[in-house]
Parts: sequence; C-alpha cells; structure tokens
Amino acid sequence: MSENNVNKIQGKRVLIFQQRGWGFRIGHFLAKKLQDQGCHLAAFTMKRSVHKFVLNQKDVHYDLVINYDEVMADPKKYLGDSHYTLAQICQDLGVPSVWPMASSVRNHFRCYGDKYYYSFRQNVSDEEIIDYIKAVYKYVKIFFDEFKPDVILAPNFVESPHIMCSILAKKRGVKMLVPYDCKIRNIKIFTQDYLESSGSFDDQLNALNRGLAESKNMQVARQYIREFRESFKRPDYMDRIYKKTPLLKKIRQEFSPYRQILRWYLKRPDTLLGNVSISTDYRPPRIILRDHYAHRRYRKITNNFNYYPFDQVKKFAYLPLQFQPEETTDVQAPYFNNQIDVARLSALSLPDDYTLVVKEHPMMVGYRPPSYFEKIARTPNVKLIDYRIPSDQVLRRADLIISPNSTVVAEAAFYNKPAIQFGNLGITLNLPNTFKHTDFTTLSAKIKEVLAVDLHTAEYESRLENYVAAAYDAGFIFNYWGVWERNEKEDMEVLWQAYQNEFNKVLS
Repeated sequence: MSENNVNKIQGKRVLIFQQRGWGFRIGHFLAKKLQDQGCHLAAFTMKRSVHKFVLNQKDVHYDLVINYDEVMADPKKYLGDSHYTLAQICQDLGVPSVWPMASSVRNHFRCYGDKYYYSFRQNVSDEEIIDYIKAVYKYVKIFFDEFKPDVILAPNFVESPHIMCSILAKKRGVKMLVPYDCKIRNIKIFTQDYLESSGSFDDQLNALNRGLAESKNMQVARQYIREFRESFKRPDYMDRIYKKTPLLKKIRQEFSPYRQILRWYLKRPDTLLGNVSISTDYRPPRIILRDHYAHRRYRKITNNFNYYPFDQVKKFAYLPLQFQPEETTDVQAPYFNNQIDVARLSALSLPDDYTLVVKEHPMMVGYRPPSYFEKIARTPNVKLIDYRIPSDQVLRRADLIISPNSTVVAEAAFYNKPAIQFGNLGITLNLPNTFKHTDFTTLSAKIKEVLAVDLHTAEYESRLENYVAAAYDAGFIFNYWGVWERNEKEDMEVLWQAYQNEFNKVLS
C-alpha cells in the first residue's frame, strides 16, 4: 500500500468539505498538511460551529470559504440577483432531473419536527427546495469557476452539494476523493464519484479481471475468503453496537437529555436554519425529551416484537433493511428508498414457493417506530424475523438477496449467494454475485433467471479473489470511523500517507 517517493499534490488547489466532526478531527489535519505542501485551499463548511472554527483558527489560510448553513437558512437571499432555471442546471450537470439529487436533503424532504426519527412528510415547500437547489448550484459554480480546484476532498457523498461537486468534477477532469468502506473488513479505499464506481480500486479490479495486472495480495485474498467462510466477518463499523455498555455510561445516557435541556436554557443554540425549523441540530427541550423517550420505547418494542419464527421459514429471498436517512438509500438509490414498498413489491414478485424474509438493520434499532414493523409484518408473503438472528445464519439459508444497496450483498458473495441490486452503488456492482435490476414489472422473470445461474464456478471464485485482492492493493488500514465519529486517538500520519499515496496515483 505504498507508492514511490513522489509528491504530486504539491502546489495544487484543493477544495475541502470541512464537515461536522470530520472537519474538526480529520479535515483540519489534512488542511494543515496540504498547506505545508504549498497547496492553495478553499473550504465548504457544514455546521456553524465548524464554520466559526475555520474562520477563527490561525493554522491554515483559505482563499475561499462558503458556509452550507447560511445558504440553507435563506437560499433566496443567497441567490440574490442570480437567476437559474432547473433546465439550465440539468443541462450543465448532464442530468435529466434535479429531484433525485434534491431528495438527499433530509431536512427538506423529511420532517424531523413531526416525529422521531424523521417523518416521510415534506418539511418545506417545493418553491424553497427549488431555491435551495439553485443556491447550491450557484456556490458549486463559484468554487469551480473562481477557485478552480485540482482536487476535492470530502468525508462522504451525503447531500446535494457533494453530488453536484462529484458530477462537475468528473465533467471538468477534477479528482474528488472520498474514503469509503469497500466491504472488506478494516480496509478503506478512495472513491472518486458519488456512486462509488470509479477510483484506483476500480482500476485495479478491472485490470485483474481482464488479466492485465497481477496482485501481490492474491494469497492474502484467498486466506480472507477462506476465513470469512469459516467465521463470519462483520463490518468494522458495526463492532461498537456489539460492545456491552458500561453501567456508568448507561447512567450518563439516561441523564443526558436533562443536561442538554440545561445547556439549551443557559446558551440558546444558533443552529436554527430558517424554515427548516426543528432538526437534529436544533432541538428545543420538548424535542430532546421526545427523542429520548421515543428511542427507549421504540427499542423496547423492537426487542419484544412478535417476529416470525425463522426456523419455520422454508424457501426464501432475503431483504435486509437499510439505515435511513443515509447515503446508500437516499443518494445511490433514490427511486428505491421507500423500503416498505420495496419489500411489498419484491414479495409480490417472488416466484414459485418463495417468501421474502426481512430483518431490521441492527444500527437502526430504536429509530424506527412500531408502526413501521407492523406494516412490514402485515405485508403479504413477507416474514419479518428477529434482528438479533446472526447475519451468517440468514445468508447461509437464503437462496437470494434483494436490496436497494447493502453491505449484505457483499457478505452474500462469500457464500456464493446471488443478489439483485436495485440501486447504483458501484462497489457492490463489482462483485460476481450481483445483478442490477430496476424494473419491478419484470422482477419475477429476473429472479428466476438469477436463481438459475451457477455461482459455484472457477470464474466466480477468481473474480471474488480479484475483488478482495484489489481492496488490499488499492486500500489502506486505518481506524477511520473511530477517529471521525468517536474521536478515538490514532497515528494520523498513517492516514496522511494514505492520502499522499492516492494523490500520487490519480494526479498528473
């Protein structure tokens, strides 16, 4: 995972999405390193606390800083005398519609004030959504036309500015780099677009599949596959939910809402965003209490729900529920983010004696209301099973996986189980067990076709080995989620070396 001693990032113009906790814990570190390399920097700040930090810190000079919160609070004011039509934006971006992109804006397309954890009702008017998309287009154009970045760095592709930057970067030959989970435990890769479909990992995998390259990690890949089949390897970011919570931490969690309410009255937060009103960043005391007790109630009901006995299920396809709102559903599968409807239509399409098994995402326990599970459990030909049943037990018995996008699709590959993917997540579309399909009216025929494919072949095994080997060839090992989400302490020079290696691979 090392590169020759070259430094292609020196003197480049770099736009950084200084975003929430990532901005404090990773983004600022990268900015200092890049400035030491003589780079010119610009920042797109997300959350007012990050914006204030970027403006007040003395370590890094930014040529241009634009704040997301200011634009979201009053997009019409930000637009000023600028006039764009959606047709102009679509033409410039090369997309047929801006609405799939707009649907990633959870505070507009969903309403946090209505219920915990978000209702599916629209929060602001269509007119304000349109103004917001136009405002995003305006500042993205400013970054590209005035700052002219050579490289864009971001933590993820979670919202419309990320998507627009990704599209324009590809169109203008600018490299946008985002660390991403490649579905191989502990390995992170860099992806270059919001569909996670291009980058040095993809290049290496394509070369291996075509016989144009060799991997020094092929034996490592074979060992990984062998170990996975012997003992299931869950994603590293899932480890924390299986750790036992210490008693002291449980007590702190129970009193946490009251501390938050006290802080609210002592220092009113400045996170209110115009007509967005209540959000996860702006929660008045009643919402803080609502969230705390709703989460407790949802978790208790989920744990005691009358699930269908898994041992009574015979032939089945498996649909794992996804975390939501989230990138994999709302950005990479916007037409399939109504998971209840996806389950209903999938169950309706199952041939012969098949039924659909559905299981909750372990990280969503406590976030979905009981009514959500009632709707799924009372959908014809659907069997909602206990989320605590180990994934490998379900995968070993399943004949097929059906999903918008999912880590489970990758896990199924190690058991030679076919998967039908509705969404556009490029990482999993690289796997030899994955079949893309988007038309529910022909899903029955597609299921029969996929079930008839023999996945126990030498070619299948070779492509799976290539996938794992490419991850080790192009990826890096670092406690990325721990540093970002939990402020865990690691040697940040390891992360910087990974970025340097990637710069040297992709920059001319």
